[in-house]
Amino acid sequence: MRPLGRLLTIVGAIGVVTSVFLPWVTVSGTPLDLDVGLLSLAIVPGGKTVAGTATSIWPVICGVGLLVGILSLVPRAGRLLAGLGLVIMLAGAGLVYYVENIVKFKTDQHGAIVRLLANAAITSSAGPGPFLLLASGLVILVGGLAASTRPASRR
Repeated sequence: MRPLGRLLTIVGAIGVVTSVFLPWVTVSGTPLDLDVGLLSLAIVPGGKTVAGTATSIWPVICGVGLLVGILSLVPRAGRLLAGLGLVIMLAGAGLVYYVENIVKFKTDQHGAIVRLLANAAITSSAGPGPFLLLASGLVILVGGLAASTRPASRR
Protein backbone atom coordinates (compact mmCIF):
# COMPACT_ATOMS: atom_id res chain seq x y z
CA MET A 1 0.00 0.00 0.00
CA ARG A 2 1.34 3.39 -0.90
CA PRO A 3 2.02 5.83 1.97
CA LEU A 4 -0.42 8.51 0.77
CA GLY A 5 -3.23 5.98 0.45
CA ARG A 6 -2.47 4.56 3.89
CA LEU A 7 -2.48 8.04 5.43
CA LEU A 8 -5.79 8.96 3.79
CA THR A 9 -7.50 5.76 4.89
CA ILE A 10 -6.29 6.18 8.48
CA VAL A 11 -7.55 9.78 8.54
CA GLY A 12 -10.86 8.56 7.10
CA ALA A 13 -11.14 5.85 9.76
CA ILE A 14 -10.55 8.42 12.49
CA GLY A 15 -13.25 10.60 10.91
CA VAL A 16 -15.76 7.72 10.86
CA VAL A 17 -15.26 7.03 14.57
CA THR A 18 -15.31 10.75 15.43
CA SER A 19 -18.58 11.30 13.56
CA VAL A 20 -20.41 9.15 16.11
CA PHE A 21 -19.53 11.52 18.96
CA LEU A 22 -20.62 14.71 17.18
CA PRO A 23 -24.21 16.03 17.06
CA TRP A 24 -26.31 14.51 14.27
CA VAL A 25 -29.49 16.55 14.43
CA THR A 26 -31.05 19.34 16.48
CA VAL A 27 -34.83 19.48 16.68
CA SER A 28 -36.52 22.45 18.28
CA GLY A 29 -39.98 23.91 18.51
CA THR A 30 -43.18 23.41 20.45
CA PRO A 31 -42.83 20.91 23.33
CA LEU A 32 -44.06 17.46 22.26
CA ASP A 33 -43.03 13.80 21.97
CA LEU A 34 -41.82 12.78 18.52
CA ASP A 35 -40.79 9.24 17.61
CA VAL A 36 -38.26 9.63 14.81
CA GLY A 37 -37.23 6.02 14.34
CA LEU A 38 -33.64 5.60 15.43
CA LEU A 39 -33.80 8.95 17.19
CA SER A 40 -36.62 8.84 19.77
CA LEU A 41 -36.76 12.15 21.55
CA ALA A 42 -38.99 14.49 23.45
CA ILE A 43 -38.80 18.06 22.21
CA VAL A 44 -38.42 20.57 25.00
CA PRO A 45 -38.84 24.33 24.52
CA GLY A 46 -35.07 24.83 24.11
CA GLY A 47 -34.73 21.98 21.61
CA LYS A 48 -33.03 18.60 21.63
CA THR A 49 -29.69 17.70 20.11
CA VAL A 50 -29.01 14.06 19.29
CA ALA A 51 -25.50 12.71 18.81
CA GLY A 52 -24.64 9.43 17.14
CA THR A 53 -24.09 7.79 20.52
CA ALA A 54 -27.81 8.23 21.28
CA THR A 55 -28.66 5.80 18.47
CA SER A 56 -28.53 2.03 18.42
CA ILE A 57 -26.14 1.86 15.46
CA TRP A 58 -23.18 3.72 16.94
CA PRO A 59 -21.23 0.52 17.82
CA VAL A 60 -21.55 -0.63 14.21
CA ILE A 61 -20.22 2.68 12.90
CA CYS A 62 -17.30 2.58 15.34
CA GLY A 63 -16.62 -1.02 14.31
CA VAL A 64 -16.53 -0.05 10.64
CA GLY A 65 -14.08 2.76 11.46
CA LEU A 66 -11.90 0.30 13.38
CA LEU A 67 -12.07 -2.19 10.50
CA VAL A 68 -10.97 0.49 8.04
CA GLY A 69 -8.10 1.45 10.35
CA ILE A 70 -6.93 -2.17 10.58
CA LEU A 71 -7.32 -2.77 6.83
CA SER A 72 -5.26 0.33 6.10
CA LEU A 73 -2.30 -1.54 7.59
CA VAL A 74 -2.77 -4.52 5.22
CA PRO A 75 -0.54 -4.16 2.13
CA ARG A 76 -3.02 -5.27 -0.58
CA ALA A 77 -6.33 -3.99 0.73
CA GLY A 78 -6.62 -0.89 -1.45
CA ARG A 79 -9.57 -2.01 -3.55
CA LEU A 80 -11.42 -3.35 -0.53
CA LEU A 81 -10.89 -0.02 1.23
CA ALA A 82 -12.11 1.86 -1.85
CA GLY A 83 -15.30 -0.24 -1.78
CA LEU A 84 -15.77 0.35 1.95
CA GLY A 85 -15.19 4.06 1.38
CA LEU A 86 -17.92 4.12 -1.26
CA VAL A 87 -20.35 2.33 1.06
CA ILE A 88 -19.52 4.70 3.94
CA MET A 89 -19.90 7.71 1.68
CA LEU A 90 -23.33 6.53 0.48
CA ALA A 91 -24.41 5.79 4.07
CA GLY A 92 -23.27 9.28 5.09
CA ALA A 93 -25.20 10.84 2.22
CA GLY A 94 -28.31 8.89 3.23
CA LEU A 95 -27.90 9.98 6.83
CA VAL A 96 -27.52 13.63 5.80
CA TYR A 97 -30.71 13.38 3.73
CA TYR A 98 -32.56 11.69 6.61
CA VAL A 99 -31.62 14.22 9.29
CA GLU A 100 -32.31 17.15 6.99
CA ASN A 101 -35.85 15.87 6.33
CA ILE A 102 -36.62 14.10 9.61
CA VAL A 103 -39.79 16.05 10.42
CA LYS A 104 -41.17 15.48 6.92
CA PHE A 105 -40.49 11.73 7.07
CA LYS A 106 -42.18 11.34 10.43
CA THR A 107 -45.29 13.29 9.48
CA ASP A 108 -45.86 11.84 5.99
CA GLN A 109 -48.22 9.14 7.24
CA HIS A 110 -50.44 11.73 8.93
CA GLY A 111 -52.88 14.10 7.30
CA ALA A 112 -52.10 17.38 5.62
CA ILE A 113 -53.10 19.41 8.67
CA VAL A 114 -50.69 17.51 10.94
CA ARG A 115 -47.88 17.98 8.41
CA LEU A 116 -48.64 21.68 8.15
CA LEU A 117 -48.69 22.11 11.95
CA ALA A 118 -45.48 20.10 12.37
CA ASN A 119 -43.69 22.14 9.71
CA ALA A 120 -44.81 25.35 11.41
CA ALA A 121 -44.01 24.26 14.97
CA ILE A 122 -40.89 22.10 14.59
CA THR A 123 -37.56 22.89 12.99
CA SER A 124 -34.63 20.58 12.54
CA SER A 125 -31.06 21.09 11.46
CA ALA A 126 -28.32 18.61 10.72
CA GLY A 127 -25.25 18.63 12.92
CA PRO A 128 -21.66 18.03 11.78
CA GLY A 129 -21.70 14.25 12.44
CA PRO A 130 -23.42 13.09 9.22
CA PHE A 131 -21.34 15.47 7.11
CA LEU A 132 -18.13 14.16 8.69
CA LEU A 133 -19.25 10.59 7.97
CA LEU A 134 -19.88 11.52 4.33
CA ALA A 135 -16.50 13.27 4.01
CA SER A 136 -14.69 10.40 5.75
CA GLY A 137 -16.16 7.94 3.27
CA LEU A 138 -14.87 10.09 0.42
CA VAL A 139 -11.39 10.27 2.00
CA ILE A 140 -11.35 6.48 2.46
CA LEU A 141 -12.46 5.99 -1.15
CA VAL A 142 -9.70 8.26 -2.47
CA GLY A 143 -7.17 6.67 -0.13
CA GLY A 144 -8.15 3.18 -1.23
CA LEU A 145 -7.85 4.16 -4.88
CA ALA A 146 -4.48 5.80 -4.26
CA ALA A 147 -3.31 2.71 -2.43
CA SER A 148 -4.39 0.31 -5.15
CA THR A 149 -2.66 2.11 -8.03
CA ARG A 150 0.68 0.74 -9.06
CA PRO A 151 3.60 3.04 -9.68
CA ALA A 152 4.76 3.38 -13.26
CA SER A 153 7.61 1.04 -14.05
CA ARG A 154 10.93 2.58 -15.05
CA ARG A 155 12.84 1.17 -18.02
